[in-house]
Amino acid sequence: MNAMEFELRRMNVFFPASLEIQEELLKAGFKVPYDKETGRKTPVPVVSSSMEGRKLRRGRLLKAKDVEMKDKFAVIPEERVLIEFEVTEKDFLMIRPKPLEYHLEELGFLSVPPRIWGTWASFSLPFSAYDALLSELEEFKGENKGFYTASKGSRGRIEVYAYKGRTRKDLGIPLFGYSLGLHGLTLTEEYLMEKAEENGVPEERLRYLKLGLRKRKETKAGLKVGIVWENGTPVEVTLKLSTTEPRVRIRGLYGELVGKSRGELTRTDDWYIVVHAGDFISALQSVRGVFGGNV
Repeated sequence: MNAMEFELRRMNVFFPASLEIQEELLKAGFKVPYDKETGRKTPVPVVSSSMEGRKLRRGRLLKAKDVEMKDKFAVIPEERVLIEFEVTEKDFLMIRPKPLEYHLEELGFLSVPPRIWGTWASFSLPFSAYDALLSELEEFKGENKGFYTASKGSRGRIEVYAYKGRTRKDLGIPLFGYSLGLHGLTLTEEYLMEKAEENGVPEERLRYLKLGLRKRKETKAGLKVGIVWENGTPVEVTLKLSTTEPRVRIRGLYGELVGKSRGELTRTDDWYIVVHAGDFISALQSVRGVFGGNV
């Protein structure tokens, strides 16, 4: 299979979900996410991109290349992220997101802290990519046994995703490796430089930080492969990276924090997700057939 490349409709990688990254920044001297004494904030950024552009409150925008301020809002123009799919010699599917245009934002108020979430990275392709993926991966089709589907949503927008084996509902299909991180992103480098100056952190410490995450052997991880339906019409193919175990504990600014591990800290600017090609196409087939679609 030759590598296939598509443009994403939307991408969100929630690095604030990682206690590992938070601890790394705390050890370096950053006040994460908020210093009560000085009022200074150093939130771990969400790396976000949208083909349709984005509008959010000014206070939530941490860094962007192009932005227009309107009253209390920051208006971000359309952005571009590519995603590449390629099968290796051993029939593993390498999925490589490539952020080209993106912005950094702070999470809004949430009743459930992101360190408790299962899913912490999501990538949405236009549904037009579905047939191309199915065609290119056709040789890896199996009997589609052992795959189940679940759904969530409301008001005409429903997401259906597949999982393999009855115990993997919160994970999706088996995931054999991943690497995602804040290294190599120009906006992140600029953001950390500014925060280092604000927090009195020596600039040379930045070069030693490990702000990337990769799968450990013991990490329980999966990829939710799904389709989003709006009013009965399929509009997106979604890929969501989830991790649920083991649990990690860190000493935060104001006490101990407990959450789900997101992986091993590393220095890397290489983004990838690895699943088995047969699992991926079986998941695609399963979700397409839920509402009577042809597979």
